[in-house]
Amino acid sequence: MDVLNNVNLEKMRESADALRRGEVPPEKDFTVEGEWSFGDHQFRAVLEFERGRVEVFTDQPTPAGGKGNAPNPVQYCVFAMVACYSTTFMSIAAKRGVEITSLRVRGYSRVNMRAVFDLEEGPVVKEVGVHLEVESDAPVDVLEEIREEANRKCPAAFTVSNSVPFKSTLEVRNNG
Repeated sequence: MDVLNNVNLEKMRESADALRRGEVPPEKDFTVEGEWSFGDHQFRAVLEFERGRVEVFTDQPTPAGGKGNAPNPVQYCVFAMVACYSTTFMSIAAKRGVEITSLRVRGYSRVNMRAVFDLEEGPVVKEVGVHLEVESDAPVDVLEEIREEANRKCPAAFTVSNSVPFKSTLEVRNNG
């Protein structure tokens, strides 16, 4: 098995080849379904994946109307962004044959709380970002190239950096 940086390069090549041959669809929807909870948490979802499933919960901190019993939704967004970016960075490094011996990532979302609480107009989120701490024998300029490519290819970074269409729909069911 051809693995570098805990990335299975053999499987990635097989997937790219299957895409080239048209054996798998060129687009994939990643979906999550959940429901509002009226108990200890405010929202619950089950995330299913290839080898299992996990139940996750969110709750707002008490100043924002929750009970503080679970991570808030923005924390999950930052976690998803950091995990996605890390995966993209390490995959690019592996494809280039660059060994990374350690990667630590810190992410953030700077939320304008005055806008959240309707005290002013303006963007709700002012900035998001990631900071990488990399240990590698590779030259800094090569690691910078990998970082710049990750900026372009990471789905989470792309979503927050570009105007991606957002859609919401409503289905109403009456109780009566």
